[in-house]
Amino acid sequence: MSDAGPTRPGPIVMVVLMATAVVAAACGSAGGTPRTEQLQNTGVIEDDGTAVPGGQIVYGIEAESDGWNPSNSKWGPAGLQVARTFFDTLAAYDANGHAQPDLAEALVPNDTYTEWTIRLRPGVRLHNGRRVDAALVKENFDFLKSSVLTSAPFEPIESFEVRGPLEVLVHMKRPWVNYPYALTTQIGVVADPDWLRSGSKTDPVGTGAFVFKEWVPDARLIVERNPDYWRVDPSGTRYPYLDRIEFRPLSDNDSRAASLEAGNIDIMQAATARQLEHFAELGEQGKFQVFNDVSGETAEVFIQLNTMAPPFNDLEARRALALATDAQAFVNTLHDGFYEVARGPFSPGSPWYTETDHPSYDLSSAKKAAQEVKARHDGRFSFKILGGGDASSLSALQLLESQWEQAGIDVQIEPIEQAQLITNVATGNYQATIWRQFDSPHPIGDSVWWHPNTAKPIPEVALNFARNRDERIGAALDDARETTDPAREKELYQQVQRYLAEDLPYIWLYHAQISIVASNRLVNVVNYRLPGGQKGIELLGGSHPLWQVWLRS
Repeated sequence: MSDAGPTRPGPIVMVVLMATAVVAAACGSAGGTPRTEQLQNTGVIEDDGTAVPGGQIVYGIEAESDGWNPSNSKWGPAGLQVARTFFDTLAAYDANGHAQPDLAEALVPNDTYTEWTIRLRPGVRLHNGRRVDAALVKENFDFLKSSVLTSAPFEPIESFEVRGPLEVLVHMKRPWVNYPYALTTQIGVVADPDWLRSGSKTDPVGTGAFVFKEWVPDARLIVERNPDYWRVDPSGTRYPYLDRIEFRPLSDNDSRAASLEAGNIDIMQAATARQLEHFAELGEQGKFQVFNDVSGETAEVFIQLNTMAPPFNDLEARRALALATDAQAFVNTLHDGFYEVARGPFSPGSPWYTETDHPSYDLSSAKKAAQEVKARHDGRFSFKILGGGDASSLSALQLLESQWEQAGIDVQIEPIEQAQLITNVATGNYQATIWRQFDSPHPIGDSVWWHPNTAKPIPEVALNFARNRDERIGAALDDARETTDPAREKELYQQVQRYLAEDLPYIWLYHAQISIVASNRLVNVVNYRLPGGQKGIELLGGSHPLWQVWLRS
């Protein structure tokens, strides 16, 4: 793990941030134009003509995952990329960031949005041959609604009813206008109900284009073509085109990049400033294809604070730490000024963005605030920050430590193994950590992380990891689900940003970036269409589908 700690794709998953930092030369604390603004897709190879079926690829992913069961597994960008091969979701994002039917044929509300009818596509089967019908989807929903990890997004839902062989009626407790967006996430996955109930994290059984074949954790995961996949291309040929994919977890950034350039892998996830700039140059030279998340929402890297545990159950302690954090110096020192400094969960280019009063770096004010905190707490202001033990993670933590100690705040760095870190955060057994999250194209995908209903008492598992209980945020999020007015919806999510800037559960550092780099053998890496004909979103949480990819000779 690197300077940013654990992450998500949708309203449920505990997403884990892997190796995103690279230590670069310090260049002062002055600002400048972040070079992420200059990123574009380069060297792209697309062909809407006749595809050539067959072949296999090796995909270098940035991390290993803890399993594949949507009810109990935690998928970061790497896990989501793998999961998209053997699972489909009932809805998916189009290129404009709107939710469209995917595995579902139609998603139809009643006049008051208190009921939604999910109409399923005929002829879809699980990998084990079981027919995907309304009864099976209801079984999925009922089980996920009862799971500790996935129950929170179902809170607005009263019940599910089978209304016909291919129709599920969803009864809401109150209107939910943007419900289809929730079905683009982990709770929109359709899997074998018996496998879900088994609790198994291996041998996934879904509806996806590829069938699980083999998993050797930390070494490889292999999927093979599903000959009965439900999607077909315009010529009537059944997707997918590839016969086999091997996912190879390569957590060391330099090794992953070297493997791609040596031809040992065919495609990879890239997430460091050095990688992004290096491959951008090679892409412009036509040596590789580079796909950057330039149109969707990107994740933020930030300090996450446990607002139910001392010292950060004191708002003034959180404010003092925010004043003592020089995010621009952090980006300049560790990333050579590559990233845009963040002041909230949306970048200025986002349609959801609004300016807030989140505290900016002010060492003089930080020293004064820290002294006031100490005066109320027996002369002490100290805490532990959890993070990875690798060199880049420690460099990032040490830089933050030096900033905070200048303000008179005592910090102890505690390196911790990644899986244990996730457990500690989920159960509230931490004071502070570096985190990466909040990249949903629609804010409904992030709302579960902010809602006070998901801020459970320690040590219960909580999806509101900061355990920030602000009822104003809950009311705004609830109202945003119910309004049919886009302008009102936008204003409500902007209110949430302002409340977060007041509550300070997060101290923002920068807007992150995950890119995909592929060899020139691959065609249509992110070029695909949804069943309704809409062009699909290129990258979602650092992932993309693979059923449309084919190889040129």
